[in-house]
Amino acid sequence: MVFNVIFIKSKRGFNKKERKKIEKIIKNTANYAAKILNLGNNQRINFTVYLVDGKFSWGFTQSKDWIQLYVIKKKFNQDDLKSAVYHEMHHIARNYTAFTKRKISFLDTLFSEGLAVVFEIEQVPKRIPVYSKYTNNFIKKWLPQLKKENLWGDDFSHDEWFWGKKGKPYRLGYELGTYLVNQIKKNCPKMTAVMLAKKNTKILLKLSKVDL
Repeated sequence: MVFNVIFIKSKRGFNKKERKKIEKIIKNTANYAAKILNLGNNQRINFTVYLVDGKFSWGFTQSKDWIQLYVIKKKFNQDDLKSAVYHEMHHIARNYTAFTKRKISFLDTLFSEGLAVVFEIEQVPKRIPVYSKYTNNFIKKWLPQLKKENLWGDDFSHDEWFWGKKGKPYRLGYELGTYLVNQIKKNCPKMTAVMLAKKNTKILLKLSKVDL
């Protein structure tokens, strides 16, 4: 497995010392994730690193060989960056990428994001991301709304369910996805996000025992 870390040059970019530290964290984390996710050795993954303002670092998986990472400079935290890398590497394991040729349903999107969130928590347990937190009342309110959607179709609004458009809570889909995966872990305590990485959506829904 080969990892290329490419920093986007900018006047507000990272200095040499910061780049070296970030590159080491990305490569070490990605290498470990690739091993436990069984991604194989004959693959190259490119990481493009962008400096951003915000409260935490995050990523976006364009394809099975390209992950974009948006890294904060102020209050930089290595666990924060590790979590982002773990999250996106899980997406690669599921072939859940922007450039994939397969159709990705709404329900598959929920499970894929939920699995990636749970995977990052399993690997960095002392960091619990805000987009993984939900209450029982929250689930009771929004689960019935899911049942009204075409969960097996791919024509859903990602902006609406994941980015808080049309009055929905910001990152709603991440929280619902995390809930679905947590239900699997509740029913099957020995199951991990690694073991579930390549399970299809029908099996995941069955394991969750959630009535959708």
